[in-house]
Amino acid sequence: MKHVTSTTAPGPQITHETAGRRSGAVPRRYKHIVAPLILAVFVVIGVALSAAVAYHNRLGVTNVDGISYMGIAREYANGWLPDAINAYWSPMVSWMMAPFIAAGLGMQTAFGIVNVFAVAVVLGIGGWLVWSQNHRIVPAVLFMVTVIPALMSAVSVQTPDLLVVAWVVGYLWALRWADQALHGSTRARIASGVVLGVVAALGYFTKLFLLPVAVGAVVLWLVLRVWSARRRREPVLHWWTVPVATIVVFAVVIAPWVGALTAKYGSLTLGSSLSVNIGSKFDDGGRATDWPFLPVPPNSHAFSPNEDFTPSVYKQGPMDNPDPAVVPPTDSASTATAPTVTKDSGIAARAGYYLHERMLALPYYLQKITTFAPFAAPIALLFAAALVIGIVRFRRYAFTCIVAATTLVYFVGYGMITSSSSGGGNARYYWPLFYTTTMIGALMLPAAWRLVRRRGVVRTIVACVAIAVVPIASYTQNWFGSPAPFYPSVNRTEPLRVTGPTDVPEIVRLADQIRASGALPEDATVIGSNYRSLSSLAFLTDTRVYGRSGQGYTYHSDAMRKLFIDEGVQYFVQFDPANAPARDYSVAGELVGTFNATIACSADRSTDPEIPCRVQIVKFAK
Repeated sequence: MKHVTSTTAPGPQITHETAGRRSGAVPRRYKHIVAPLILAVFVVIGVALSAAVAYHNRLGVTNVDGISYMGIAREYANGWLPDAINAYWSPMVSWMMAPFIAAGLGMQTAFGIVNVFAVAVVLGIGGWLVWSQNHRIVPAVLFMVTVIPALMSAVSVQTPDLLVVAWVVGYLWALRWADQALHGSTRARIASGVVLGVVAALGYFTKLFLLPVAVGAVVLWLVLRVWSARRRREPVLHWWTVPVATIVVFAVVIAPWVGALTAKYGSLTLGSSLSVNIGSKFDDGGRATDWPFLPVPPNSHAFSPNEDFTPSVYKQGPMDNPDPAVVPPTDSASTATAPTVTKDSGIAARAGYYLHERMLALPYYLQKITTFAPFAAPIALLFAAALVIGIVRFRRYAFTCIVAATTLVYFVGYGMITSSSSGGGNARYYWPLFYTTTMIGALMLPAAWRLVRRRGVVRTIVACVAIAVVPIASYTQNWFGSPAPFYPSVNRTEPLRVTGPTDVPEIVRLADQIRASGALPEDATVIGSNYRSLSSLAFLTDTRVYGRSGQGYTYHSDAMRKLFIDEGVQYFVQFDPANAPARDYSVAGELVGTFNATIACSADRSTDPEIPCRVQIVKFAK
């Protein structure tokens, strides 16, 4: 009997990564002290590097979306709640900034602090998830080393997209807990469902797009779990407990916010961003007629009309061009790809057009992902192939399959709303795909290594090189901004600034000069020939901008000028190349300031390069 041992079959929730180890394979001290300490060191390093980058870029304004988020956060900080409640911009990042703004920190600094917190979540939870699957430190370190440069590159961007990455990592943790609890007690299933519901609600508050992602990931996870169990003729009892608890808790958590939105906008709504963005896929080519000619700020505290794109608010301003002789400038590329199916077309025509446009957009979508994660597609394809041929099975690699399912849902979700006319949209929308594919690679590393090391020295060397490519690609593109040997970053082609003096952007220097001169008093209302640059100036000078980009606003049209004055606009800001001929503003009013700066100047597009620019401020004569 000495060779007979009594064992208990491991529960179905235990993955191959953990089941393949003997209980004594990992020393207790290493498991509970040394490994967590190593992970903590990498978290500290990543957070410190990211905080240094955020500090050196704390003065800048990175995009017009960030202005809206920071403006809303300021409204929360000052207690202007009726103005702060917003159906278009999700509230989480503004909620998190508000206490820091109330404490006296600058709005850009507050955004940086929130982003650094997101960095800590991604590194802490992400590294722990990888390590806890197999209790091997190398895969976890590989994950953390790879994502640190991407986090550093993203930490200064004033949008909630880094917070989205943090949520995705947190949601994967909640899904893993729920998956393991399926075969546990009723209390464990309900508890995991409660946590999953809370995390799903946090995603809804972070970005409305994450609501369908959360739903899709849960549905796909349950399908995989039930299919795997039935394939092995194993019952999954009470599998519905988790999703029911999730739905109930999610509804309870979001109810106060949905109630606030409903009270403000007069109808039941979860948010307006999805309807606005998806609806735009069917606009006709004449967007100048589909959008207001002169959007106005939604309240007396807003920096710009962009603070609320909800149609009932954004379209309150004058809708018609008061001077048909002034034709808004058009982008030939956008015109060539403008939608040909309108909102009034039939369902079949709209569906066919929608699918056709998504296929046209797919190459741009993939190219944008490649610019910051060239390894994402190969990792995804290799994992899919391993799944198809049976190397990977859900029973043994449950959590890895959950990560892959969530990646697929996120990829398909954004693939359904990206467009070719915008070149695939903004790369920051797709950041989570970098982290989830990196996690898949790290989770599969032990199994891949076991497979390769028996195949000879040459294959082992090739495998090492292939593994090393992942962190190298992350560093070259996201830290050093180098175009070789991979695709260049879409945001910059120079290394990140980690040390040295704080960078003072030209737009900030210009705003400081305008403030010092008194040309634009605080709370002044302005409009100009370049809406995008003027939005940043309005934010930095605490003034309010009217209008939107690409409308061809001008000071010398009597009809336009009268409309501006009637709507309460006090100043016109003209942007011209520095070497452009001098202008006569006598017909409009008084020239109160002339300034020079190297900024995006005349074309009013997001892709405009910075050039020497002359900025002149005219006070309208009443």
